[in-house]
Amino acid sequence: MNAHVLAAAENWQFEVGAWITHKDQSMPSLVLGRMRTSRGDEIYSVRSFAFEDPNRDRMMLGEALRTIDEAAWAVCLLTPELAAELAVA
Repeated sequence: MNAHVLAAAENWQFEVGAWITHKDQSMPSLVLGRMRTSRGDEIYSVRSFAFEDPNRDRMMLGEALRTIDEAAWAVCLLTPELAAELAVA
């Protein structure tokens, strides 16, 4: 494997287990998995914890995601404290 490919594979925007949201609307979600396309784009498998969301599990491009914020926590089934407790368990 080429060194530049290996080095690129080590850098990810989000870790598995990170809480994220969509960049354009509140979608509190947990990162379940991640992969790269042949072009190097990051794709994340996420589970939504929004109050109302008919599609809980989805695949999202990394460029459409950002770290969770207060607006996303406001529509989340979990509180930040409960989410932190679950991450430790």
